This record gives sequence, structure tokens and C-alpha cells, in this order.
Amino acid sequence: MRRLGLLVIMTLFAQALMPSPGASASTNSWKIKSKNFSTYTAGFASPNSVLPGDTVDLYITCPKGTFYVLAFRMGYYDGVEAQEYWSSSALPCVQQSAQKVNPRTYMSESNWISNTSIDTSTFPPGFYLLKIFASNGHESFIPLVVREADLTSRVVISIPTLTSLAYNSWKGASAYRGAKGFSDRARVLSFDRPLSMGFGSGKYLSYVHPLLVETEKSGVLPAYVTDVDVATNPGILSGAAAYVSGGHDEYWSAQERSAVIKARSKGTNLLFFGANVSYWRVRLSPSPLGENRRMEIYKSAAEDPNKKESTIRFRDANNPEADLTGQMYNCFPARGVFTVTKSRSFIFKGTGVVDGSQFERILGPEVDRVAPLSSKTGPREILASSSVICGIDKKSTSHFIYAVSSTGAGTVSVGTMRWVTRGLTSSVPARTRSFVSKVTTNILLEAAQGPLGVRHPLTEE
Repeated sequence: MRRLGLLVIMTLFAQALMPSPGASASTNSWKIKSKNFSTYTAGFASPNSVLPGDTVDLYITCPKGTFYVLAFRMGYYDGVEAQEYWSSSALPCVQQSAQKVNPRTYMSESNWISNTSIDTSTFPPGFYLLKIFASNGHESFIPLVVREADLTSRVVISIPTLTSLAYNSWKGASAYRGAKGFSDRARVLSFDRPLSMGFGSGKYLSYVHPLLVETEKSGVLPAYVTDVDVATNPGILSGAAAYVSGGHDEYWSAQERSAVIKARSKGTNLLFFGANVSYWRVRLSPSPLGENRRMEIYKSAAEDPNKKESTIRFRDANNPEADLTGQMYNCFPARGVFTVTKSRSFIFKGTGVVDGSQFERILGPEVDRVAPLSSKTGPREILASSSVICGIDKKSTSHFIYAVSSTGAGTVSVGTMRWVTRGLTSSVPARTRSFVSKVTTNILLEAAQGPLGVRHPLTEE
């Protein structure tokens, strides 16, 4: 792997000055203001998920001057949402090479030089945002998971890195559009490239961060993995108490999906705090930096050169979402009022709701609806059934469900993206925020104790 000799020396010096874990006070300085973000200062990590002690190479570009990097572990620390754990010294900026674009697949990839690295030996497991500070005032994030080797009895939060890739348009095409539109969309996307969304964090800030903070605040001690970890490490979820998916987790590999369903068959609860889950089937392939660094997503069986495992919708491959979540993707955009229909459920304990209680601003922009019964999820209850308008004027319904498999493992699916993006933030009325927080905490605390169905069998209709 290529290096700049001077930068390696400076990096080793920086690591010698690394503060011990917890040495820095919890802080809100991790946040980036819009005016400080620029695509000319950006970076990515390889690998983007490690065990403590592994080395992470950083590939960073900035036009001139110097930069340094801080590592923030995200969570809940006495009212703030990050703890600083590591800092580099000042390093010279490198204006990295222009993107390489594949003329056939429209894949944009950064063929860059690694200009610093991190030894994670002293990093406690968790989800980190590595924040780049450039001397010209520009800032950017690089996401990193430091995972635990043993996830037995843990509540495991999966970071949706594949969905972040699909929507990534950093100096190139996303899976949705290129310069001309859908025709020159990227059919292959690479982790060897900064992320355009979330100031470089991808989907994390909007669709995972509020849930991560709520989980750590609840008293549950979560563990973290990426979706690629689940797909490529057989048995990684073995013995886990619960698997948690955030607000937008749309792109999955077949291997990830199989691993999660297998975990449920052995007693792991599945908690889906979003909508449009596992909609597109993707494949992983290597990049010059390592295995599973590219995601193939043609969205067309005719275009895909791999006819045996075409990258199409799971439902079109006879693997409907219902087998995973008990729901089916319904529509976008959706609007309506969340309506409780089974208030006696343990999930609503302590909220004070009754059948018919309503809460505003937590439905949409994408919602799910209950699907036909699946032997994989088992019988289910509809806990909330809410009328929605899809698009301009199409009437439909969004559902919140609880299912119990034959092993007693529970599946909970809230059926709306705004459960996380709004319900767990200050952008909703205080009454709604309190309700969503309490329900989320109920689910997490109960799921952490083992198969939900053992303690909370389905009630009689």
C-alpha cells in the first residue's frame, strides 16, 4: 500500500501523543455547520469496520495548508452526544487525484494515497465519527465502526453503509442518477470514495444517530456492526439478544438478509425502526483496497451480467420484505397521523395511550404496510394502523407491527422513517417526542432480555 514517507513519520508521532480513552471531556464540538462543509476537504477509511487494535488507513484530500483529525465516539455522555478519544497532530494537506470513472458502470472511485492511519488499540468499541479539520476552515466526517468480537446477549445496532453508498453522489453518480439522469446512474459504487451526504457520514446523522443516542441513553449497552460485517462474517450475530436496523436501511446483500433471518430462527429479536427495509438486493465485490469494498446494484436483471443473482428488488426474486420485517414497502411520499390501535401492548406501557390515540409528524416520507403472513416472521399483531395519503391523493395505510416466530424471537417494525428522523428529535411536539422515546426504550429494554415472545406472547383478538 502506497504511503508518503514524511506523513507516516508525522502520523506515528501523532499516535504517540494519543490521549487515553475517556481523557477528553464529552463535547458537542463534534458537530459540523453547513458553511464549514466542502467537498474539497473529504476522506474515507479502509477498512471502515475493525476490531480494537486493527489499523485504519485514512485517505484524505484538502486543497492547501494543513489538517488534523479527531475521533469522536458517538453516544450519550451526561447530556451530550459524543466523547473525544483521539487526536492527530497537524498534517500537510494533499490535493488528491481526480476521480476515476468506469465508462461502463459509471462507478466513481478515488485512487488516492493514504496520508495517515490510526491504531485503534485504545479505542473502546463503538461507532465513531472521525472529523477532519482543515486549516482553511473546512470540515468533514469519516464514519468508523470499532466492533466487539463477541456479541452474545447484546443489542446490536447495524450501520447501513450500503444504503449510504447507494445515495452517494460525491463527484460522480449515485445509484439513482448521473449527469444525464437515471440512464447513467452508477451500477457499481465504491467505499473507496468520500460520502456526499451527512457532511461525509452518509445516512448516519439523520437515520441512525437519534436512535443510537436513545439506545445508549436507555441503559442498554449496544454493540455496533456494519451491514457488510453481517454479510461477510458468518455467525457474527450468534447469540445476540437483538438486531437493530435504523430509519433507512434499503440496500442489503442476500448474505446479510440470510444471516439476519437465521439469527431470528435461533432466538435473536429483530427491531426495525424505519421503513423500506431490504428493498434492493446488492452484491459485494473487491476494490484495490480490499475485499467487499464495492457494491454492485444494476437495478435491472437484463443489464446485470450476473443472471443467477441479479441485483433487483428482493420481492422480484421471490424474497419479499415480509419474510424479514413482516411488512411490505408501501409508498413515497406519505403523510398522515400515527394512530394507536392496540394500546394494551407491552410496547406502549407507560405511555398513557388508549386505542385511537394519535401523534403527528412521525409518518413518512416512506412508509410500510402489513404484508401477508410469513412463516419466517410468525403470527403478528398490528399495534398501530394509520391512514395515509400516498403521493398526491392515493389513500392507503401504514402499520406498526409485532410478530413472534416459532423460536419466540420477536420482530418489531415501526413502518415509518420519521420514527427516527423526527420522533427521536426535537422537531416534533413534546408530547410526540415523549411517546416515541418511551416506546423505543420499551422495545430496546425488553428485547435485550431475550426472545420477546417468551415474555410477551401475542394477545388474543
